[in-house]
Amino acid sequence: MGALDKLEPKSVFHFFEEITKIPHGSNNVQQISDYLVQFAKDRNLEYIQDETRNVIIFGNATSGYEDKEPVILQGHMDMVAVHDDDYDIDMTTDPLTVMTDGQKIWAKGTSLGGDDGIAVAYCLALLDSKTIPHPRLEVVITTNEETGMDGAFAIDLSPLKGRKLINIDSESEGVLLTSCAGGARFYAKIPVTKVNRSGVAYDIEVSGLVGGHSGTEIIKEHGNANVLLGRILANVCQKAELSLVCINGGVADNAIPVSSKATVVVGKEVSEEGLKSAVSELLAIVKNELGIKDPDVCFTLKRKEEGTFDCFDAESTKKVYRLIMALPNGVQAMSADIPGLVETSLNLGVVITKDNTVTLEYAVRSSVDSSKDNLLQKMIFITDAFGAESEISSSYPGWQFKPESELREHMIEVFCKMYGHEPKIQALHAGVECGLLCEKLEGLDCISIGPDMEGVHTTSEKLSVESAARTFEYLCEVLK
Repeated sequence: MGALDKLEPKSVFHFFEEITKIPHGSNNVQQISDYLVQFAKDRNLEYIQDETRNVIIFGNATSGYEDKEPVILQGHMDMVAVHDDDYDIDMTTDPLTVMTDGQKIWAKGTSLGGDDGIAVAYCLALLDSKTIPHPRLEVVITTNEETGMDGAFAIDLSPLKGRKLINIDSESEGVLLTSCAGGARFYAKIPVTKVNRSGVAYDIEVSGLVGGHSGTEIIKEHGNANVLLGRILANVCQKAELSLVCINGGVADNAIPVSSKATVVVGKEVSEEGLKSAVSELLAIVKNELGIKDPDVCFTLKRKEEGTFDCFDAESTKKVYRLIMALPNGVQAMSADIPGLVETSLNLGVVITKDNTVTLEYAVRSSVDSSKDNLLQKMIFITDAFGAESEISSSYPGWQFKPESELREHMIEVFCKMYGHEPKIQALHAGVECGLLCEKLEGLDCISIGPDMEGVHTTSEKLSVESAARTFEYLCEVLK
């Protein structure tokens, strides 16, 4: 028996659990893409699989709906694949261990992939059903949404006939998402010069942070492990000359990093107790600053070994931590039009050392294109001033609110009939693919929905069972 077999609706949770058995982190989507193709083949459904591994599956209209306009259902097949540091799993090859208490679903030691596995499960349940009434369905499942919307950039939507699209990539039940921020990925690539240095090697690590989605959670101002590690290095360098061996942290540019680690070398004469004292003093300061936003933040310094090491030279070491400190991070501006909505932000999601380069990877977001461009230009200037290289990729447009929307009015009407009150109409600081898809299909009318999820992009991710069931019921009623 599967862990979710007793949950209703059975078909939704059956397909959701099937998806969790297939590794499908971003840029590791071949298996999940082929699974979707095989699903279509087994049911004699027309499908398209492109070179980017996007999949489109066409579901015939049920009896009585043949003359109705097709509806596009859309989600993405990849997930942010993260696991606890002490949990032994290879998320490129191993299935997830799904668990439930009947109220929520989570995965042992890893992220769950409810974002956006629940969208795929909904779509497969609809395509598989012989009893749920609906017009012709055009199901679009894209790849690598979490790492820059690569699939949405590449996909050809010209075969689609529908002009009403329901995106299932939101995380709050009862909310109709009608617009979102645009964004881009920014890379600062720092060339480093290496030298041999004798001394004692230490690991310095930041851990215990809450993290979260860099769009929806950035407003909560959780600590960023990469930024904090840069601050530790800057602080310790005032006490002793240190040389970086490597620095690595985070898993994705759009996930607020929960841990980050650097290996450094200091002279043999430097007191270990003095280093620990410097780290502890800064931890007390940071704990006071973060307060309840990140109560479990932890800094550790661990002695490794004595010897001669291949290190960054003094100038390269300073350049790395100073650039981390100099570049902005977090909320930059709040919306003047929508109270409580972040307008512009950025997140240092990944720091990685490879060969003679340290790369800082940022997710940049704004609902105002000119503000996004201005922030990116500022980052280029700062990066250039440090003698590092800048690169911008995966720039995608925002999704603008549509003053008149037949789909929105229909979905509001259905919601009111089902629940006796209107849904919330919201804009979102996080990015969904609707803006890109609207550019590809003229006249496209989009709404984004989804069930309640928490801790998305972290190992604390949970999906509400009752909310997932209600949202599917609502989706079915909208199609009916």
